[in-house]
Amino acid sequence: MRTGRWIALLLAVILIPAAAGAEVSVSVEPAQPKAGEVAEVTVTAGEGAESVIYTLTAEDKKIFSGKEDSHFVTAFRPRKETEYLLEVTVLYGDKSRETASVTIPVRGKAEVQQGEDVVYSQKDGWWKDKSYSKKTNLEKAGCAIFTLSHVLQRLGFSGEDVMPDALGKTYSYCYTQGGTANERLLTRSGEVYGFTTEDELITSKAEIRDALRDGDFFSFSIVIGHIALISGLSDDGSKVRIVDSAPSATFERIKKGNVYYLDGNGEFVTAKTPEEIPGARWYFETAFCGGLEYYMDLDYVARRGVRPIRPAWMRLKADGAAAELVRPGTATCDVISGGEEKTVPTEELAWGSGTDGGKLAFINKKTGTKLKNAEGKNIRNVPACAVLPVLRSEEKKLYVVYNGIKGYISRGDAELTDPLPAQGIRSGVISYKGNTSGLTKVRVRYSGSAKGKVLDEWKTGTRVNVLAQKDGFYQIDGRGMRVWVQEDFLTVEDGTDGNAKKE
Repeated sequence: MRTGRWIALLLAVILIPAAAGAEVSVSVEPAQPKAGEVAEVTVTAGEGAESVIYTLTAEDKKIFSGKEDSHFVTAFRPRKETEYLLEVTVLYGDKSRETASVTIPVRGKAEVQQGEDVVYSQKDGWWKDKSYSKKTNLEKAGCAIFTLSHVLQRLGFSGEDVMPDALGKTYSYCYTQGGTANERLLTRSGEVYGFTTEDELITSKAEIRDALRDGDFFSFSIVIGHIALISGLSDDGSKVRIVDSAPSATFERIKKGNVYYLDGNGEFVTAKTPEEIPGARWYFETAFCGGLEYYMDLDYVARRGVRPIRPAWMRLKADGAAAELVRPGTATCDVISGGEEKTVPTEELAWGSGTDGGKLAFINKKTGTKLKNAEGKNIRNVPACAVLPVLRSEEKKLYVVYNGIKGYISRGDAELTDPLPAQGIRSGVISYKGNTSGLTKVRVRYSGSAKGKVLDEWKTGTRVNVLAQKDGFYQIDGRGMRVWVQEDFLTVEDGTDGNAKKE
């Protein structure tokens, strides 16, 4: 009996490797990656393979030695130009194991990843050597920094200054124990890059939806201890697009929320793990999935509250510089750009991205109209003859900006118009008997008639654009309105006034 037991044990030891199936192999694509380039790793093993252990060595120094991992397709980013040795050990269900290795020569440096669609992978191993304050690195605590980098590049910024490592150094003072003071980070960076944020989180679904349609972004705590970016809205308005530098953290901690991706038919599919999302990569060095874009329900993000990142809604076409609107007009606008107030042709300004964005709304209702917020509440009275920039339009609504406040008005209360060419438009000044001292007030009206409704009184000396002349009245553009004034009370650009010369 004793001899039989030893024979049985000996046979078992001999047969174990055979039960593993085929030989293990490991391949890397590209075979000769550049430093910073993602290298795809594929381990091929026989039937019964259950897990794999990765070991990475360079210059006779062990860089990484992992634990059992279930991912046979994975990735890593070599951090310098050298020769790496990647060894894999495959473990089988029958307790046997097989090994394989591959040499990876790294030559040159990859181009820096940047652009309006870049998605950084916070957990790809590349960022563990990139500091974020003296206490931590970007891999561990940089999600708010990655979110900032993502949004800046989507706003059109580029260069080293907007890369996560540079932003981590610049705003290291925003680091707090275990994370980032996000409001402080966005406030300070907004002063540099020309966007604004708010102290209070926004929880209104309608307000979030409208803001996204107007081109705003949101930084928000997607789960406890993790920040991601909201970069857009689904076509039906029920879901928001997320840019997440560390989706594994989201999936580990999420409660009462779903993650979706679009399938080949344009249908939303619920993802249970980050690897189900198209484009997902698993990095063996960190045992985390890399950055991804996906969708979440608007209901979920509204419940958590979001912090806006609002780029300047108006810019100069010539150089893209932000322009703060002081007074709108159909031919010229007064703006502040680069800290300087200036008058520029309306045609040289850009605003709005939706249908009818870039047009002007002229309030043609005699009693004026109401500016409403996303919830439909009245927030401002808008007078008749006001001229408002249009951000976008819907069937019954015009989304506009009035005195710096975004909202919508009833489409039936306004006439849509394109900016008038500034060339050929004469300027004028409100006057009384040629006097422009500002000591007298002159009536301006809804229409070019002595019976026209008086809308306001403007001081003499007020500068305007002259748009038309009819029956003893001038149609003028000034103070954000398009109104009529009697010829007697306007001095036109040739130096004459109505009392001295009838045109």
